[in-house]
Amino acid sequence: MYPPEALTEEGDGAVDNQSDSDWDKAIRYHEMKKRLDEVKRAKLRAGAIRAIVQKALATMGAVQKPYDLRNVPWTSHPQEEFDLEATLDEDPTLETLMVEMREPRRAEVIICLDTSLSMTGRKLALNAVALAVLALQLEPEDYSVIAFESDANLVKPLGQKLDLYRMLEKFMEVPARGLTNIESGLLMAKKQAATGKLPKKHVILMTDGRFTAGKNPEHVVPSLPRLHVVQTGSPWSSPRFCRGLARQGRGKYVRVAHVEHLPSALYSLVSGIIR
Repeated sequence: MYPPEALTEEGDGAVDNQSDSDWDKAIRYHEMKKRLDEVKRAKLRAGAIRAIVQKALATMGAVQKPYDLRNVPWTSHPQEEFDLEATLDEDPTLETLMVEMREPRRAEVIICLDTSLSMTGRKLALNAVALAVLALQLEPEDYSVIAFESDANLVKPLGQKLDLYRMLEKFMEVPARGLTNIESGLLMAKKQAATGKLPKKHVILMTDGRFTAGKNPEHVVPSLPRLHVVQTGSPWSSPRFCRGLARQGRGKYVRVAHVEHLPSALYSLVSGIIR
């Protein structure tokens, strides 16, 4: 699950103080990273990502990915268990041996995360936990990650088999600044959807619902696959706007009043998508 450098606990002054929990590192990472050299920054990030993944696993509990059973010729999958009943149904002469193979249920999910200045600190760390929850439920090549603020940034494209740690590492390096340009995020999601290979595609927008840059994103929604909107609680949030986007996108609207509940909300949403 973790690369070797993520598992070391070498002390390094205030940066790696044993009294600071790894979760504290995740919350403070964006505040501190600019002040550190590459070595200290990597250590801080490793501890932060360790805590993020642990929280994601705790959110999910004992989870088994859903799958379908399919009978295939033994010659194409000799490592699978022999299925006598399926073989007799397919070929009573037993000339063609059949095996039962588990195939994971798959869907392509493009997630757009608001990483503007209003989403830093604890909010951004919990966004990372939610992102890890999504990644752990899907095949590595079946999800895309888009972080948007004033502009959109493609963290991971569809089709790329990127290790979970490396994906989170890239996400932790997003600038986390600027305004909230939901339009730019959804436009990039549209481009990503066009590159997908699976028939089942979904887009998830995670935001507080108030765009402060770009145009009203409603004009992008008809050209997207099914759009779900996860709205985080904020004094400036706009439930009516977010609910309208989800309705227009034929998807679900999920209101998360407390940001601590964001990972579990995303877990439930993605579970429904792949089942």
